[in-house]
Amino acid sequence: MTQTILSSNGIHRLHHSFFEPTGEIVATLLIVHGMSEHSGRYAKFAQFLADNGVLVATYDQLGHGQTVKDKYELGFIDEKHPIQALCKDVVIMADKLKDKARTLTDRPIPHYIMGHSMGSFIVRTVLTHHATSFDGAIIMGTGNSFGVINRFALTALGAMNYINPKRPNTRFATLLNHYLLSQIRSPISASPFAWLTENTDSIKTFEADPLCGFAFSNNGFVALQGLIKKAINPAWYAHTPTDFRILLVSGKDDPVGRMGQDIDELQSELIRAGQNVCTHLYPNMRHEPLHETDKDRVYGDVLAWLKNHTIDKTNQKSQ
Repeated sequence: MTQTILSSNGIHRLHHSFFEPTGEIVATLLIVHGMSEHSGRYAKFAQFLADNGVLVATYDQLGHGQTVKDKYELGFIDEKHPIQALCKDVVIMADKLKDKARTLTDRPIPHYIMGHSMGSFIVRTVLTHHATSFDGAIIMGTGNSFGVINRFALTALGAMNYINPKRPNTRFATLLNHYLLSQIRSPISASPFAWLTENTDSIKTFEADPLCGFAFSNNGFVALQGLIKKAINPAWYAHTPTDFRILLVSGKDDPVGRMGQDIDELQSELIRAGQNVCTHLYPNMRHEPLHETDKDRVYGDVLAWLKNHTIDKTNQKSQ
């Protein structure tokens, strides 16, 4: 059942859902979704994890899903402090999930967070100041580059945001989709969203969903570019506890991760910094591994990682 909690902006209520295990709870996982989608797209994955002992929370971020008051708010985050609002809401939801866990078990259990796409940049930014709130992070569908195009986009979008923050920037959205699609070697679908997945049924479902694929506002795009800039700063993992675990998940054919190049570079960067990192880079998968035809493989790998590290963490917390 969907619940609500007041956003950090003091205006909107974050619509969220819990997926509770019927048996013993071994860990919690907070899922932070990507841009122009909603938490409902993670329900099957969340239920799979819950069936295997993980208490999962999903929620619709500002400018997304049921959290918006009307369709005109889709893609608009927060006029004054969009990045801060998104990140503070993660902390609010993380605390809510921990409170929920305490009502279901007295045992010490580890707490994990997962971010996909824009959500991955949000999670990395949050970890800069709140890494000790979690025992590990799953970074999915991420990138690790902020080049000339990004800097130009941030400047141009900043000017447009100053003039009209709420206006949907359909032109930039179209250009972004066109660029990402152009990186795909042989798109099976003619859809502008074919870069998301090779699964044509998933693409059709995405296109038919009125809460997916909408153009971000000028404000939303400024927030996205700002988040990417913050996320590539090593500060996000520099202050994590020594036993903090990181799982990188990406499709080998994901243009956001520069067809695996960003993931390889990020993994090397984390290893050089002494981080405990595991990477799954899937061949023949694009931006959304959880929606590919072979998604069950991804489900299983994420669960295995959670359970392997949960055993160690639970033992440590019990001592």
